[in-house]
Amino acid sequence: MKESNIIPKLHRFVTDELGENYWLHGCCRYVMGALNEPDFDYEFFAGASGDIFTQVFAFDRFRGDCASDFLLSAGRWELLPELFAMCGYSAEFVPEELVMAQRELYLQRIVEHIDRGVPVMSNLVISGIGRWLVFVGYEERGETLLFMTDNMTEPESVPSKEIFAGGNNDGWSRGLVFVGEKREQVELADVYRRAIERLPELMRVRTEEFCFGPAAFRAWADEIERGRYEDIDPEEFEREKWYIYTNYVCILATNGCCCHEFLGRAMRLAPEMAWLSELDRLYERMAYLWEKDPEGLEAIGGGFDVTWEALRDRERRGKIAGKLREFADLADSVLETLDLHYQNML
Repeated sequence: MKESNIIPKLHRFVTDELGENYWLHGCCRYVMGALNEPDFDYEFFAGASGDIFTQVFAFDRFRGDCASDFLLSAGRWELLPELFAMCGYSAEFVPEELVMAQRELYLQRIVEHIDRGVPVMSNLVISGIGRWLVFVGYEERGETLLFMTDNMTEPESVPSKEIFAGGNNDGWSRGLVFVGEKREQVELADVYRRAIERLPELMRVRTEEFCFGPAAFRAWADEIERGRYEDIDPEEFEREKWYIYTNYVCILATNGCCCHEFLGRAMRLAPEMAWLSELDRLYERMAYLWEKDPEGLEAIGGGFDVTWEALRDRERRGKIAGKLREFADLADSVLETLDLHYQNML
């Protein structure tokens, strides 16, 4: 083992002003960039996962920033190896309980991956916060690990003993993701086709804890009208606003503005998918209803600057709920377009 090491290709983790708001995809890009796979970048993973097309809503608690986070919060960890399999690579998710049971083994595996120049993904809790990050280096023979996350341009350090402290049983599927060998050279057009084909199933997900797609917009609207926020005091609302409200605004804004690169690539790679231009139009309409419409979500006070008072006022919250149902109607049209295309292929 070396005294210290760091992967050779360091770069900014994400740039949120460009709409890179899903840190899971920042992790995936970081790994594939280190493996010299430029086709599998942030936009690819945002689309291949379906996250950039899918609104979400939780009935119980904060479950993350995108559909993948929600599924992982429910124990669907297999989606991570599946995502890298789309790129032709093997990958392994190691749940937290196994990591904590064999701390030295998994610290050694992190070090070995870094020595190969491959970052290791993690959503373990650091300094009380659970977040997606990549370990990109180590010091003191692994006593200290270096990581990248958020909008960081340089790595930060954390004692490895903090990573492996355990005791973070907060109901999430936490752990480490090790990306392994390349198994096959995939046909990029086929990967984009498969990503689009899986969207209808993803956008129809509904459990007792959360729902996706059109149902997510309607559930959000219903909860607002039923007074979900009435019993929250104003100080708590301001403290928790991201987790209970504005995160959903960020998701609809991100998806409406940022899915177009993936759709454009899909149409260029597979010209027979020119019908995706209709999806492009529908998501452009969502972006318009969010920000540019004179009667849009931001204009009526239901966006990022939503207030405690607005959500307690029956008339104002009724308008906000009505606007969210317009988003639901557009999401219905997305599903109708997808269903029509694939039914015609049968």
